[in-house]
Amino acid sequence: MLEKIIELKGDIWQVDLEERGIPGWTAGYYIKGEGKSGWMLIETGPASSAERLFDAANIIGISPQQVKHIGVTHIHVDHAGGLGVVSRYFKDAQIWAHPVGERHLVDPTRLIEGSRAVYGEKKMQEYGEVLPVPEGRIRSVLEGEIISLGGRTIEVWETPGHARHHVCFFDHKTKGIFSGDTAGVYAPHLSKLLNHPVARPATPGPDFNGELMLQNLYRLARSEVQNIYYTHFGAASPAQLLLELVIGQLLMHMHIAKDYLKEEDAVHKLGKALQDEIKKGLRISMVEKNIDETMVSNEMKLLMDPLFDSADGLLADLRKSRQ
Repeated sequence: MLEKIIELKGDIWQVDLEERGIPGWTAGYYIKGEGKSGWMLIETGPASSAERLFDAANIIGISPQQVKHIGVTHIHVDHAGGLGVVSRYFKDAQIWAHPVGERHLVDPTRLIEGSRAVYGEKKMQEYGEVLPVPEGRIRSVLEGEIISLGGRTIEVWETPGHARHHVCFFDHKTKGIFSGDTAGVYAPHLSKLLNHPVARPATPGPDFNGELMLQNLYRLARSEVQNIYYTHFGAASPAQLLLELVIGQLLMHMHIAKDYLKEEDAVHKLGKALQDEIKKGLRISMVEKNIDETMVSNEMKLLMDPLFDSADGLLADLRKSRQ
């Protein structure tokens, strides 16, 4: 059984947000500042996960007044859909988000419409109501912005690719990056069972850009980053190995996508091909370790189910590059 709250090294607490009731799918992170500087929360998840964040704060011993900063890596609803709700609870917190996404947080009408088109009505209901964020609370962040938590420094790195409004937050204390979706998706339980990392890139439409994602993955892999705090899901290291794994997979997925560009029902066919590619990489190891998919069903869903969205992004990016 997965732990709902995990205390990590360096005064960081990982919270399982149990997105749509699914354990091990989405994480939020509380970071303790030094002295009396308060706390920072990174990633709120969807609105339906807000109570899990509040309960976790209470268990950890964080009062609402102590949370001084909330950062979101990008405005997709599984990462920031709960920001309107959470900002009302942590009333003293400044909110950090990329300026491209800021207007959609203040007025989420288009964000809701676009998300509903991608996810469907049922899933949007499971995500909960996306409430507007007070404009005066938001601080637009760009490359190199410094968030001070007393003597602790959190630095903003712009990382477009997964989305135009994507940033990562680098914690100098732990040499750890809160990667959002830039570093992809990680399966901690399956990685432990197989004794090797299991991850995949996240490349959804509408504005996935493969060239930019690769540039940022190369940047992270060659940086001083040692730990990755994945939103999907959990803390992992060594960072360089994990990043190089996802770089290789992304290059392979972009290559495979070229074979389906002119196919009818291309998104579905490419999605199945990506699923087959990942399963092929896991199959031998899982058989050797006597691991059945049912033993890691949530992680297999996390790895497999969103690949049709990823296929859509890969194909859209190819079409743009050929225009």
